[in-house]
Amino acid sequence: MKNFSKVLILVACLLLLSVQGFPQRGRLDFFINGALYFPVQENLDDGYGSGIGTRLSITRNLSVSLEWKYGRYPVNKEEGKLINGTLYITPVLAALKYNFLRDSSFSPYAFLGGGLIFSSFTMKAGDDISDANITEQKIKNGFGLYGGLGAALKISNQLSLFAEGLYLHRKTDAETKYILGLPSDEFRLNLSSYCILIGIKYTAY
Repeated sequence: MKNFSKVLILVACLLLLSVQGFPQRGRLDFFINGALYFPVQENLDDGYGSGIGTRLSITRNLSVSLEWKYGRYPVNKEEGKLINGTLYITPVLAALKYNFLRDSSFSPYAFLGGGLIFSSFTMKAGDDISDANITEQKIKNGFGLYGGLGAALKISNQLSLFAEGLYLHRKTDAETKYILGLPSDEFRLNLSSYCILIGIKYTAY
C-alpha cells in the first residue's frame, strides 16, 4: 500500500508540472531496444534481452508508454530453489514518462510504471542424480514495478537514439514438481534486476 501511495503522489506531481504543455499532446513514438540485465538474486547470471513498444504524448512533457520486454538469464543451481537451467522473463509494462527538455536535441527523462511479469524456466540436464526426480519448476506470473532514467539524442526530425538505466522489481513464488507423485516444494524467487538498454525511436507526427 505504501508503494502504491508513492506512485500516486509522483503521478500527481508530474501532471502538475506538465499542465502548461497540453498543445503538444498526441505525438506518437515507436521504439525498439537491446538490453543487458543484472539480476539481484545471486544464482542468476547476467543476461541479455530486447524490447519493443510505443509511447503517446499526453502533454508537452508527459507521455504514457506500453512496451514488451524480453530477458534471458543463465541459472546456477541453488539448493531448495532453481536448479541449473535458463530463466526467461517477458514483462508487459506501462509507464508514465516525464521529459525535462522536450524540444531539445538532447532530452533527459524519468519514467515510472508497472505491469505483468511472465516467467518460465527451462531445466538443464545435469550430473546430479537428485535432479532426475524433478519434472518441472514453475514460476508464478504476476505484477511488478519498474522505473529509471533515460536520455534521447535526436538524429533527425523523426529518428532518435536513446539509452536507459532502470530497475525492475518482482518477487514471486515458484514450485518444484517431482515424478512418482511425490509432493511438490514451494519457494520464493527474486526476479528483480537492474537493466541498461540502448535503442532507436521513430516519431510519427
